[in-house]
Amino acid sequence: MKATATMKIKIPTNPALLETMKQYSQSAQRVVDAGFEKHIWNKRKLHDLTYYQIRESTNLPAQLVCSSRDKACEALKSVFRNKGSKPIFKKFLTIRYDARSFSFKGNRVSLCSIKGRIKIQIKIAEYYEKYLDWKVCSADLVYDRKKRMFLNVVVSKDVSIDKSSCGKIVGIDIGINHFAVTSDKRFFSYRKVRKQIFRFERLRSKLQAKGTRSAKRHLKKLSGREKRFKACFNHEVSKAIVSKLEAGDTIVMERIKHIRRGKKGRKYKWLNSWSFYQFQKFVEYKAIRKGIRVEYVSPRNTSKRCSRCNSLNTERSRGFLHCLDCGYSLNSHLNASFNLANLYGNRLTADVNQRIVSSDELKGSKQLRASSVTSHRF
Repeated sequence: MKATATMKIKIPTNPALLETMKQYSQSAQRVVDAGFEKHIWNKRKLHDLTYYQIRESTNLPAQLVCSSRDKACEALKSVFRNKGSKPIFKKFLTIRYDARSFSFKGNRVSLCSIKGRIKIQIKIAEYYEKYLDWKVCSADLVYDRKKRMFLNVVVSKDVSIDKSSCGKIVGIDIGINHFAVTSDKRFFSYRKVRKQIFRFERLRSKLQAKGTRSAKRHLKKLSGREKRFKACFNHEVSKAIVSKLEAGDTIVMERIKHIRRGKKGRKYKWLNSWSFYQFQKFVEYKAIRKGIRVEYVSPRNTSKRCSRCNSLNTERSRGFLHCLDCGYSLNSHLNASFNLANLYGNRLTADVNQRIVSSDELKGSKQLRASSVTSHRF
């Protein structure tokens, strides 16, 4: 498995890099205009249509022209898929560098720009020193609203995960009453964040009713604050779950592709407003770095099936599941986490049994061939 990390490095604002970002944005916008007009998002076709015109009208090197084209193609593909309007890029668009357009060694970075290669001295934070021996993949040059410039360097490392080890299997169920419940009986509720989310909702409704320009600007800021607040909570919970596990253990989560299908109304407000996919990805990358396997299973009937007798003759009320066959009763989210862990455990057992059967059949066929050869000799 490959683990990735991003090092956020602050660099001094450079006029040449700012002009490069400006022309990079103009290049991407030109590709978008041509693609949107002709309804094209294919990289090759847009390259033939715009490359030489952009090289003549800007001072961008070839690598950055191709990089801006790729960004434009991704934006066009998303717009055409979702039937949206034409994308308009900001003045200083984030530049995506690859291994050919930048280099990173020690405390110095070299970036491709309209003025050739620019070498910048950098200072790496102590927290990121553990990633210095990782492989450097790419980088993003960012210019934020506070007029600060950052270089986000993406690094990767191959992590060996022992698939033959039989460590602990932990199922994680996500839901409405509890944010996450694990099969090792740990509960993570919305209690810490509920009040703050209600504040965001009340303020949003007031600003939407106001409808002024300043209210819309405030709404945009509020959206960013709420997004960062939820991401912070997702980080905290995922870190708490992974920190209790060891290398060789397995985390089992449910596939949530259609989690919101048919879920409408105030009852499912939390389900429709939270990024559970982001939470799962946070758990996944933290687990991979630690050598922990992550598996996904179908959530079908995991909330309905009794984890003790596997019966579907159950009923749920007020967050508890009651089995009508064996009389077992427990928290419904905890029951679902048990079922998720059991699903993967049963699959693992079935695979082992299949291997044993296959090896026995192989041995039997070898013995049969050996006996036939022996009988033929005599």
